[in-house]
Amino acid sequence: MMFRMLLLAQQEAGSIDWLQLGMGLAGGLALFLLGMGQITVALKAVAGDRLRTVLAKLSSNRFMGAATGSVTTAIIQSSSVSTVLVVGFVSASLLSVTQAASVIIGANLGTTVTAQVIALDVTDYALGLLATGAVLGASAGRRQVLGDLGATIVGLGFVFLGLDLMSDAMSPLGSYQPFLDLVADSSSPFKALVVGALFTGLIQSSSATTGIVIVMGASGLLGLETGIAVILGANIGTSVTAILAALGKSRDAWRAALIHVLVNVLGALAWISFIGTLANIATWMAGETSGAAATPQQFANAHTAFNAVNTIAFIILLAPLVKLTDRLVPSRIGSKPIAEAQAAFLDDDLLETPVLALEMARRELMRLGLRIREMFAGSVPAALTGTRQDLSGLRRSNSEIHAIYAATVGYLSELSRGELSTGQRAELRRLLRVANELEHLATLVASGVINVGTRRLDSVLEVSATTDQTIGRVHKAVINTLDDALEALGTGDAEAAHRVVESKSNFHELETIVTEHLADRLGAPEPRRVEAYSIEIELVEGLRRVHQSCRRIARAARDLDSAGDPLTS
Repeated sequence: MMFRMLLLAQQEAGSIDWLQLGMGLAGGLALFLLGMGQITVALKAVAGDRLRTVLAKLSSNRFMGAATGSVTTAIIQSSSVSTVLVVGFVSASLLSVTQAASVIIGANLGTTVTAQVIALDVTDYALGLLATGAVLGASAGRRQVLGDLGATIVGLGFVFLGLDLMSDAMSPLGSYQPFLDLVADSSSPFKALVVGALFTGLIQSSSATTGIVIVMGASGLLGLETGIAVILGANIGTSVTAILAALGKSRDAWRAALIHVLVNVLGALAWISFIGTLANIATWMAGETSGAAATPQQFANAHTAFNAVNTIAFIILLAPLVKLTDRLVPSRIGSKPIAEAQAAFLDDDLLETPVLALEMARRELMRLGLRIREMFAGSVPAALTGTRQDLSGLRRSNSEIHAIYAATVGYLSELSRGELSTGQRAELRRLLRVANELEHLATLVASGVINVGTRRLDSVLEVSATTDQTIGRVHKAVINTLDDALEALGTGDAEAAHRVVESKSNFHELETIVTEHLADRLGAPEPRRVEAYSIEIELVEGLRRVHQSCRRIARAARDLDSAGDPLTS
C-alpha cells in the first residue's frame, strides 16, 4: 500500500508529515463511519417487521425490555438508532417512559458487540470482505435478503479497512516523543473522558471512538487506563443523539431522552475513580498478565464489563430513575397540544426505518378514521334538527380532516422515495388506498349529509319526530359499520371485516323501511311536503353512499381479493 510505504519512509527519516497523517486519520474515520452506516441500514432491512415486534410490543417486564434493547442494538449495530426509535415511540405513545427506559438501558450493552468484533483484529481481511459482499450483492438478483447480507459484509469490510487506514496513519506517532509523553500521562483520566465525550459528540458514533482507541492500543500508542477513560467518555458523547431526537416532541419523549443521558453520564462518572479496577477486570478476562501492554481484547473487555455492570445497576434502579426524570423535565416542555389539523404520529426520524414509518402512517390513518367517525356521528342530527352553528363546526372538522389526510399522503410520498422491500411497497400502496377511501368518506359526509342540513335550513323546513327517529336508525347502523371498518383497519381483525360484509343486507332492509315511511309521508297534510321529501330522501341516499364507503374501507384495510368478494358489490 502506497500510503503505508510513505509512512514507513517518514518514520525512518524521523519526521512526521502532519498533512498525510491527518488525511489518513480522516479518510480512515470516514470509511469506518460509512461502513457502520451501511451495516445499520442493511441489518435494519434484514430485521424487517421484527423491529416493530420487539420494540412496539414490549411487555412491562424491565428485564425483557433491557434484553430487547441489547439484542436490537446488537442487530442494527447502533445504540443511537435504537434510542432515536424509542424516543419516537414514546412520543407516539407506543411505549411508556418506563418501557423505554429499560430498552435504552439495555441498548448500551448491545454496542459492546461492535467492540468485540473490532478486537478480533481481522483488518487484514478487509479487502476480502469487500469482495465477498460485492459478489453476494451482485448475485442476489431479486433475493433481497441475500442482497442485504452482501451489503452488511461490504459495510464490515469498510469498517476494517477504515481501522487499518487509521492504524497506518498513526504509526509514525510511535516514535514521536511529545505524543508519547502526552498519552503516557494517565494521572488525569477525567481529561481523557472529556476528550472521548467531545469527539464522540462530534462524530455521533461511540463505536468509532472505541475503534480508534483499540487501534491506538494495538499500536502501543495508548495505555489501557487512558483508553478506558476515553471509552467512558464516548458513552457520554453518544447521548447527544437522544437530545436531538427529542427536539419538538412530547414531554415523555424528553424524559426518555434524559434517561439515556443520565444512564450514560452517571454510569461513566461512577467508573472514573475505578478505572484501575476496570483495567484489572479487562486484563483478567483477556487472560493476560497485569503487566502486559494494552491489547485490543482488553479494551473490548473493559467496554463490555462496565456496560454490563451499568445495565444491571440501572435496571435495579429503574423506578427511581423514571421518577427523577418526572421531576427534572419541566411540565411545559412538549406540553403544547397537537392542533386538530396536524398529524400526531408521523415522525420524520422514522423515515429511514420503513417498517416503523409504515406503522406510524397506519396509526395516523386510524386517528383520521376516528375523526371522521366523530364528524359523521354528529352530522345526521345536525342535518335533521341542528343549527347553522352546528353545521359550521362540522365543516371545520372536515377541513381539519383534509389537512391530516394531506399530511399523511405527503409522509407516505416521502417514504416511497427511499429503499423499500417489495412487501413494504405493497403495504405503502395499501395505506394510500385506505387514506383515499377515508378522504372519500369525509367528502361523502360533507356533501351527502352536512349540505343537506344546510338546504333544510335555507328552505326553513322541519323534520317530523317519526322521520327523525326512522332515519336515526339507519344512521346508527352505518355508524356500527364504520366502527367495524375502523377496527379492521386498527387491528386487522378479520371478524370485524366479516361483520362489514354481512351488514349489507341489514342496511338494505333498513333503507327499505325508511324509504317506505317517507313515501307514506308524502300524503301528509303538511305544507311543502314534496320539498321536505326531496331533502329527506337525499339524506337517506347520502347514508347509503357512506355505508358503501365503509365497506370499501374494510376491504382496503384487510386487502381482500376483490374477485368474488361481497364487498365489491
